[in-house]
Amino acid sequence: MIKQRWANRYRCTQLLWSVLLVLAIWNIPQYALADTSQQEINTIIGTREIALQALNTRDFSKIEPYLHPSFTITTVDNQVFHKVPEFEKYWNQQFSNSIQDIKMALKGDPVRTFLSSETVVSAGDAIATFSFKDGNVRTMAMRWTAVLQKLQDKWTIQSLHFSSNLLDNPVLNAAQQVRWIVAVAAGIGGFLLGVIMMLVLRRQPKELSNS
Repeated sequence: MIKQRWANRYRCTQLLWSVLLVLAIWNIPQYALADTSQQEINTIIGTREIALQALNTRDFSKIEPYLHPSFTITTVDNQVFHKVPEFEKYWNQQFSNSIQDIKMALKGDPVRTFLSSETVVSAGDAIATFSFKDGNVRTMAMRWTAVLQKLQDKWTIQSLHFSSNLLDNPVLNAAQQVRWIVAVAAGIGGFLLGVIMMLVLRRQPKELSNS
């Protein structure tokens, strides 16, 4: 029941974002939909690749010059960041427990919509690969939306948002698996302890009678 409720909420949220995006595109001035030069698109792709490399290498000094002064990053767990050191601290904390590494890779071609000659909205799919310290590797499908704004002849990230299916979380699934293993081990251990205690108690009367 809880999973179904979360699934319904997730579908409603995705539908709402789709409707808002359609309304936004519907009201875009016609000049904004004009073809953009391939050089501009290549520059936008370059900013995206730098951001992806910063996440995968944990070197955020490379992406900092490509962030808008009022940038916003919203993570899958609904946390919002406006400063690079705060996001860097959050990202590094993901590797303090059971996670050893996280690699992000884009999936397919993103949808790119120019709201003006200096503002573009990009959206697409991504795959996050989680490598755990126990050797397990799990993947999670994600979606991302980014707003880029041209600032001083450089395409900067003004807003970046990640989302994922809450019911398909590899970290939670791994934790649940560990709890299941612990529960089974505890059950087996309790059963074996009970058997041993029964054997000991059965032997005690015989030993007393022989004495």
